[in-house]
Amino acid sequence: MSETITLHSFGTNDRSGKVRWLANELGLEITEARVKLGEHRQFPYRDLNPFAAIPTVQWRDQTLIESTAICTLLAEAYPERKLVVAPEEPARADYLKWMAICSDTLENRLVETTLASEGIMPPEYKALHERTLQFKLRITLEQMPKQGFIVADRFTLADITLAYSLRLAIGAGLIEFADVAGYLEPLMAREAAQKAEFFSSLKQ
Repeated sequence: MSETITLHSFGTNDRSGKVRWLANELGLEITEARVKLGEHRQFPYRDLNPFAAIPTVQWRDQTLIESTAICTLLAEAYPERKLVVAPEEPARADYLKWMAICSDTLENRLVETTLASEGIMPPEYKALHERTLQFKLRITLEQMPKQGFIVADRFTLADITLAYSLRLAIGAGLIEFADVAGYLEPLMAREAAQKAEFFSSLKQ
């Protein structure tokens, strides 16, 4: 019998998408707990997540916050699936590098740019990040493979995190789908990604 996580989210297109895709790769059952915009800043949700952020996961009598930390903990709980690159593997440094590029260098700026475009955050955020993102994304596209996986010659959590950043960048008009089609299309074909509706907002 598979384990179950309870996933608190706004929907399929926020950062919970990374957790949802990973959970499907791991064969976990997902109990969806939708949070309305604004409710995340109020109690009782803030009893779960004091930072008033999405997503939050309840799993094995634990309450987990921060999407990258959640995904890392879940993936490491199932080492036989090899969705993380272990410390003893030669590709470990590249794995950590790409996880940091996605979650630290790109993701926060891309999320704020997206929210500004949707009128949820002030429009100044889009202008603030645009020039930096254009530079960072250009380097990302130069460094990433045109086809195949980002590290270790296999699908890992790093591919999920990179796919999320690329999806946001395409949605914000900062890159074209054609720029990354060779990399993204095999990921889009994965059953777990489709079940999670991870790419449902992507305009090709």
